[in-house]
Amino acid sequence: MNITGLVCEYNPFHNGHRYHLQQLRQEGADCLIGCMSGHFTQRGEPSVLSRADRARAALENGLDLVIELPAVFACAGAERFAYGGMAHLDALGICDTVSFGSESGSVAALQRASQAVLSPRIREPLRKLLSSGMTFAAAREQAVREVFGEETAALLREPNNILGIEYAKALRRLNSSLQLHTVRRVGAPHDSTDIRSGYASASGLREMLTAGGDISPYVPESTLPFYGNAPDRQRQLEKLSLLTFYRLKTMTLSELAALPEMSEGLENRLYKAIQQGTTTAGILSLAKCKRYPLSRLRRSLLHAFLHLTSADFQIGPQYLRVLAFNEKGQAALRRMKTAAALPVVQRHADRSSLSDAGKHLLEIEDRCDTLYQLLSSP
Repeated sequence: MNITGLVCEYNPFHNGHRYHLQQLRQEGADCLIGCMSGHFTQRGEPSVLSRADRARAALENGLDLVIELPAVFACAGAERFAYGGMAHLDALGICDTVSFGSESGSVAALQRASQAVLSPRIREPLRKLLSSGMTFAAAREQAVREVFGEETAALLREPNNILGIEYAKALRRLNSSLQLHTVRRVGAPHDSTDIRSGYASASGLREMLTAGGDISPYVPESTLPFYGNAPDRQRQLEKLSLLTFYRLKTMTLSELAALPEMSEGLENRLYKAIQQGTTTAGILSLAKCKRYPLSRLRRSLLHAFLHLTSADFQIGPQYLRVLAFNEKGQAALRRMKTAAALPVVQRHADRSSLSDAGKHLLEIEDRCDTLYQLLSSP
């Protein structure tokens, strides 16, 4: 059986995601396993549908088995997000390949770029560029351009390419035998509100949902029933903003410094913005600068809301939590229980056999579930 894994958010599952899974089937994948974010995502927001509904939507459209990417990876920057996804798929013990969408469509090109960003040759130019106040992403791209040329550097501009590069880095770090495979992205670019030939980005669809728009032309028909019980997106985000504002206003500087991914003096800038800001949006606006883009700040605010700490982000994968499966996925699950390098969590009783670190990560998931329900209640 040819088993292919994917790291995904499906927030929401759209026609582009279905296209990706269809391509994998056409290319010979017998079983598709998704490692999917839970109730909170890398962009610093709650998911538009519950974890359970997104897992079921994925099964309706091509996945056979869905496991959870824990929040300490799902709500992290690209490097840790990618590492968490690859580590969990590798630990399954049954995957042959990991597939992802990319703007490039070339695994070889992305592999070369991953070698470039790890090269000692870019360390000195990267250090100089960072000291000039550039963001890490911009500085890394410029350093790669100086040493390896424009063609390789250009791959570092597109978000799906960047994730592919991080996947390649993660597999190297894990010394994994998993093979990378990519499908060229179709339709609207990532984070774009543009709509092309029935394809819209997940970002564009989230904006449409927030504004009360009709997303039905851009998502598979089989997913539409799940939106009958979907949270009111506008109200969900308003609650998040209000509760996050309260949380930030009650935090000390030392508590901010203990948040994940807090470095380069960000805690000081954020603390000052919190003292001056009168809304969450105002705090973001005051803290934003060339070095600290909004994406990073939004994640920091989500970390605060979820009560995550840098110590939590030091914990590696501890278990494989099963969210949903079909008949083919059940067969893969039976194989996984024998081959997996980590404990498989399918029922609440399975928690008792976990390490203390594993139990702690599941306690974080329980807290995320509670907070998601609070945000999503009428």
